[in-house]
Amino acid sequence: MNTAPTVTRRNALTSLASTLAVTLGGGLAAPLFAQTQSAPKPALPATTKPSFPKPTLHVYSDYGWLRGFNYIMPWGARIEDAWWFYDGRKIREDMALARSVYANAIRLWIDYSVWYRDPEKVTASFLDAIAAIDENGMKAMPCLFNRWVGGRHDYGGTHTENIRPNMPEQLDYVRALVTPLANDPRIFCWDLCNEPQGGADPTFKTVSEELSLREYRWLMAIADTLKKCGAQQPVTIGTMNGTNITFYAPLVDVLCSHPYARDRAGLEQLIAGYRVMMTEEKKPMLVNECVPGSDNDEVRGETHRYYLEQLSAAGLGCMPWSIREGRHVAARRDRMDGNGIDNKGYHPTFNANGTLRAGHEWMRATPKLRAPWEK
Repeated sequence: MNTAPTVTRRNALTSLASTLAVTLGGGLAAPLFAQTQSAPKPALPATTKPSFPKPTLHVYSDYGWLRGFNYIMPWGARIEDAWWFYDGRKIREDMALARSVYANAIRLWIDYSVWYRDPEKVTASFLDAIAAIDENGMKAMPCLFNRWVGGRHDYGGTHTENIRPNMPEQLDYVRALVTPLANDPRIFCWDLCNEPQGGADPTFKTVSEELSLREYRWLMAIADTLKKCGAQQPVTIGTMNGTNITFYAPLVDVLCSHPYARDRAGLEQLIAGYRVMMTEEKKPMLVNECVPGSDNDEVRGETHRYYLEQLSAAGLGCMPWSIREGRHVAARRDRMDGNGIDNKGYHPTFNANGTLRAGHEWMRATPKLRAPWEK
């Protein structure tokens, strides 16, 4: 969820990004990186360019059919209490809402900070959530760590102090979640981490090379652990834009982007940059988080519509943030973030009572593109 009010590099660049947003018509993060698609990424030592086994399950070269949601459990103000007060019945209600508008995939957020409190119980809840997604005809993309932390309303996850490549407890967590699902067709992709900070354009001096490399090595250890668990599905990392994407390219099977441009022209510019990256890296790309929020229901609905149209046409797919109004930041009107039209980031697609927000009625129409497992 690449928004302004975090403790990441965005804090130092808020005023610059705002200026670029006016110039380029994009989001606080999006135009910043659109300016620097060709900027050199920090150099990586040869030892950090691993050769992992290729996936054999859910291997796709195009993701235009991808239509889904990020699932941020609406009863939790933070990722920890969302899982500590897990409710399988409510999960199934939300999955039914997603499926009612033809979603075919769910990006399911979790983190080590959730699991360590009660590993057995949280693992069981995680597996139940995967079952709930499957019961509603969709596939899951588990997101194993969250680096979108800090700001006025911290959602929780893995803070910089806990970025340690050889922290055995974190790798035990990865093994516990991945091993039972390593060859399970209900998982169509693994997302190692939401919005790691490393690899930002070095000309902006916003993320140190030390942190970039440390975070890279941390994710390399996580990827290695996942592959050693026998995972057959593709791996991605929930990167944002520009060199933040290409920096982590050696670790993934599928590149990932998080476009939040504020208008059609800004989104088109980002997509043009993504095409260059896919060609240079020789890897496909998907979008597993997108669409700026709005407190105006009609504006949000129309924004979501053109995002789906443009991203699907580009073969990237569209997974907005998020499903239902709730307690956490950006899912309630009294705690909007800055990642939205007119800096009003209110992101749910459904109201708290389960009704579709006004302006989103178009989502009830049968989509032209269907997921491979729906054919």
